[in-house]
Amino acid sequence: MFLSPLFLIAAVVGASVPLFLHLMQNRRKVTMTFPTLRFLKLAEKRSSSKVRLENLLLWLLRTLIMGLIGVAFAMPMLRKSAFVWSGEAPRDIALVIDASSSMGYRKAGKPVWEHALESAAAIIEGLGEKDRVCVYLARQQPEAVVVEPIADKKEVLTRIKNLTLGSTSSQMGPALEEAAKALKKSDENREMEIHILTDNQAVPWQAMSTDPASSGKSPFAELQKLIVFVSILGVEAPDNTSPASIAIQPTRLRKGVEGKIATTFSRTGPDSETTAVFTVDGKEAGRRAVKTSTTAPETAEFRIPPLDQGLHAARIETPEDNLPEDNALHFILNVEKFMPCLVVGEKADTLFVETALKTGLGGPQSVVSITPDALAKQPLQNHACIILCNALPLSGQAINALETYVRGGGFLVVFPGMKASALDYKSLPFLPAFPGAMETVPPTKAKKTLSWDKAMHPLIRPLREGSSAPSVSLRRAAAIPKVEPGAEVLVSMNTQEPFLIEKPHGKGKVLLFGVSPDRTTSDFPLSPFFLPLLVQCADYSSPQSQPYIEGTGTVILNELFPGLSEPPKITGPDGKNLPVRANAADGRTVFVAENMFLPGVYKISTGPGETSQLDLAVNIPRGESNLAPISFEEITARLGDVNLKIATDLPTLRSQLEESRVGRTFGEQILWLVLLLAVIEFWYANSLSRRGAIGREKLELDFAGHIKKPDAA
Repeated sequence: MFLSPLFLIAAVVGASVPLFLHLMQNRRKVTMTFPTLRFLKLAEKRSSSKVRLENLLLWLLRTLIMGLIGVAFAMPMLRKSAFVWSGEAPRDIALVIDASSSMGYRKAGKPVWEHALESAAAIIEGLGEKDRVCVYLARQQPEAVVVEPIADKKEVLTRIKNLTLGSTSSQMGPALEEAAKALKKSDENREMEIHILTDNQAVPWQAMSTDPASSGKSPFAELQKLIVFVSILGVEAPDNTSPASIAIQPTRLRKGVEGKIATTFSRTGPDSETTAVFTVDGKEAGRRAVKTSTTAPETAEFRIPPLDQGLHAARIETPEDNLPEDNALHFILNVEKFMPCLVVGEKADTLFVETALKTGLGGPQSVVSITPDALAKQPLQNHACIILCNALPLSGQAINALETYVRGGGFLVVFPGMKASALDYKSLPFLPAFPGAMETVPPTKAKKTLSWDKAMHPLIRPLREGSSAPSVSLRRAAAIPKVEPGAEVLVSMNTQEPFLIEKPHGKGKVLLFGVSPDRTTSDFPLSPFFLPLLVQCADYSSPQSQPYIEGTGTVILNELFPGLSEPPKITGPDGKNLPVRANAADGRTVFVAENMFLPGVYKISTGPGETSQLDLAVNIPRGESNLAPISFEEITARLGDVNLKIATDLPTLRSQLEESRVGRTFGEQILWLVLLLAVIEFWYANSLSRRGAIGREKLELDFAGHIKKPDAA
């Protein structure tokens, strides 16, 4: 295959020139006046065959030189990756562009995202008239920019230039599947290419199988004429520090009461030290020096100052780096009005619990006490938590109300008692365990030392700081044969008997104690940790709203704000209004916000007045801060058996495309060969010329008039 086949005519003409010259060449004859001419004729006859052979080799050499010059200008090429040999076939191309937040990492002064768009434009501009292209974005869900291959390059370039980088994570597998589906509709005579433009982050590839052939999940299984180009445009050794997660204590902040916020930091790169700043309502509330490590994430605690009732915008921020989008973790502190705890039980059973809560939470208004038979009529949603003190058995209506309360995000604490049987506990299917009857503890085994099984649990951690392991003396205790699936023991007695068990249920949680809160069964109500444990249980109750969400294309607002009855007005951190649409789902109307990608605090207005103003914090997915790179070998393994080419910059990609689409030319190599042959020809012709001259110079006669042979001279 030749790029300029017309030069082959020149090659033929050039190759014939030496033949023509050799045919037209007249041998020069030297006339010598010797009487013995027969000796000259004899010498000529002996050397004629050798002369003819030497001239033939010289002619072949010159013919080869002239022919190769013409062939070199014809630009012969070999398309190693091609499926046709006679010319360039039309092709369908699918671009898959990584649109995750990590593409905002700055390389050479601009985000990797811009490098990806430049590479995409270069690929499209290099297409032929018959080539077609489609474009997909790899986000958390694939996004089609151009669904099926089209030939309008200007339209595709316009759409690519209008693309924006979102604040989401990405999954490479689903996007590649959509691109492969689009190419499967192509004509069999067309060549196919898939271009993956991404950074070197490993996260988007992790969900893909490392052996697609064995799992049957390779998206390219039915594509035969396919080449996959992967452009790894990120930096080789990324460096990034960011706040990864927060834990607010207590989870229900009360007006005028201090709190704590524990922040964990993620790190990509060598161990480093940074400074983290805690800001509330635009004012700095704390600053900490933090040592960060990839292997052991660091946690720093900040003090939450006493705040007024309402929503307060806050953030944890690290200094500016090459990925500025994840430097701040935005969240909302929801400081609620006072919500009392509901204590259910007879007066003798609730005495110590009421006293502890009133003392620790700030007075009689902190506790509402009722008997078990009044539970079904009580508005449970108005209480921060519900504590059952020997309150079983309960009516079916009361049990249903408790289940609804916990599932919706409520917090339930259960103390066993003498009145309940094993069947009574099983009537509450959401309990962490189902105790049997209260058993008498022998005096020799009454002393129990408590151990913190989950020392770093938010409920336990404040209790164990600065204190030794407490102990209790038991007279009676509930027999707990086993812990239910999904539950975990937070505190044990003598490291083997459960003392406090937790189990999530819906959006809420259930706590079960192994002892009763009265003096007749143990000295637990008189122990120094009884009051702080009860207060901590009240403060640990589930929050009513999330501190933040991760950026996404659609947000169902009713799940975050259940009381919405009309579509709200949403203003983003940049001051622009976001579209909100109403959808019908399960016989009710839900409101969906779109394009919540930009990190920051969104203002949500549900009507006139301050009470209708809500705040929602949005962050990029924190997993995007993990910039650990992926190796070329791993990419090859996850893509499976496919014709794969990997480039790390645009010039390399262009070279690969030229070799794949046009072919690898050998004109330069042929010219070097011509030069070598010309040197050989010059040396050989010069050698023949010198040999003839020397032969004439040594032609001598003896005294008898005979010609002397050259070798006898």
